[in-house]
Amino acid sequence: MSGIIVLGIGNRLGGDDAAGSLVVDALNLALARRSAKLPKRSASKCAEIVAIDVGTAPESYTSTIRKRRPDLLILIDAADMALHPGAVRIVPRGRISALSFSTHHMPLSMFISYVEQFCGRILLVGLQPERTDAGTPLSKAVSASVRKVARAILEGTVTEIPALE
Repeated sequence: MSGIIVLGIGNRLGGDDAAGSLVVDALNLALARRSAKLPKRSASKCAEIVAIDVGTAPESYTSTIRKRRPDLLILIDAADMALHPGAVRIVPRGRISALSFSTHHMPLSMFISYVEQFCGRILLVGLQPERTDAGTPLSKAVSASVRKVARAILEGTVTEIPALE
């Protein structure tokens, strides 16, 4: 096992439901900038994080997870956790089925049950949306949280995000 895989889950046309996808965008931009500044031999350090926008179908990427066998798999998604807009929490596995996540083809709990055998650890990071109606823009609160989560992943502090109680 090696490295980190980040799966950004969401619908880019659904306002704050795009949060997971936008975290991946921010990560990939930061990783590209970092890689461009490093000498060729050091650039491989940026490759330790693989960030993928999976849209609403994370199950389509099980082969990538199985092949890479990450030390850490981070799933990022908008989740109605009954918190203030933009709140960020690590969602414990036992709470996943009780929350309302964005529209998915497969329940996240089922997806996690399948891929856990290929990963060292799995974190589900939820971002509390303000609005998820089709065609609405990203809220300022969630936009700020997107940057916060991307920075936490890059700095290796994502596990310090508080857990949902």
